[in-house]
Amino acid sequence: IGPLKDMIGANGATSETWELLESKCILVVSSNITEDQNVLSVPIKQAVSKGSKLIVIDQRETELTRYADLWLRPKLNSEAVLLGGFIRTIVDESLEDHAFIMDQCDGFTELRNSLWAFDLIKVAEVTGVPEASIRDAARLFAEAESSSTLYALDTVSHDLRIDCVKSLINLSLITGQIEKESSGIYPLFEG
Repeated sequence: IGPLKDMIGANGATSETWELLESKCILVVSSNITEDQNVLSVPIKQAVSKGSKLIVIDQRETELTRYADLWLRPKLNSEAVLLGGFIRTIVDESLEDHAFIMDQCDGFTELRNSLWAFDLIKVAEVTGVPEASIRDAARLFAEAESSSTLYALDTVSHDLRIDCVKSLINLSLITGQIEKESSGIYPLFEG
């Protein structure tokens, strides 16, 4: 939870559970929600039944993968690289929320400059996820009126989780999905 506090001042979820019902795009990262956080799976399934898009990033076939518009299965411990590919796509295609970035974000120029390391050909090689799927997922997330991100990082090594969380926060920040109704970040760590 450290990066959440450091980067956006949050100690936990930035939105209420019920807001998932109206979220237009939901990103679930390495989380078996129906087993571990079943109360959250209910509004996700209801949102999808009403037309919300669901992106699941997980090597495992979880129950939510059956509801997903896109199920990305990156190689183990390559999730942060995959998310870097999302961010690179969003910036390259100018899908970021410019007004939110100008008003609310520090360090965007540094972030943009760091994206040269995330050439999509290399990202696809490292993650095993096709370039087209990376672009499709990034566009779905960035172009949605409201997007929510839930993550447990069950399959990510402990030493790589902070980088993953930072990438998820940056993804939400550059698309303006913080402090917007029916959007936000939901950490799902146990305990």
